[in-house]
Amino acid sequence: MGSSSGWQNSEGRLPAPARQPTPARAGKSASPRATRSRYWLGFWLSFLLLTLVSCGGLVLSSGINRLDLAALQGEQKGWTPPPVTATPTPDPAVASASVQPPADGAFVLGQTTRNVTNSRVNIRQTPGHLSKPNGDIVAQMAPGEQVEIIGGPASADNLLWWQVRYRAADGQTVEGWVAEATASGVQILGQ
Repeated sequence: MGSSSGWQNSEGRLPAPARQPTPARAGKSASPRATRSRYWLGFWLSFLLLTLVSCGGLVLSSGINRLDLAALQGEQKGWTPPPVTATPTPDPAVASASVQPPADGAFVLGQTTRNVTNSRVNIRQTPGHLSKPNGDIVAQMAPGEQVEIIGGPASADNLLWWQVRYRAADGQTVEGWVAEATASGVQILGQ
């Protein structure tokens, strides 16, 4: 071998220099693939964290806990609000000072009376208003409209009810029951 240096291999060539890692350029990160994988990992972790926090916040703010859910799934009934019944109020124009409620809630059969409130009043198939189906209302009487007393009185739901005959604006005649006054004492039927 004609070379004075001992660096040559058996074929007479110099060995290839060993590869040394190239220093990272200033301002650049590792490979783009590693960057993308870290991005998606961070994205999904933050998405899951945000989902857990927001759903947990909704559950906590609604007041639902395991005991409430267990009670609702069992045989216990959940709470429902009581039914709301509109209370008619007297119309000052219709119920003037000369309109007095009948003494002792007594009307006479055949007597004509009218709605002395400023709201519509239900005429029902049967006396009473609590726990009734919607079909129990046969007509509504506008403020100031007249009805004829044809029966009664009957007591239902702590109210005094009178059977009346009502002639609607379209000419149809309806018979049903109307309370004399509301539970709070507001007069419905009067002169």
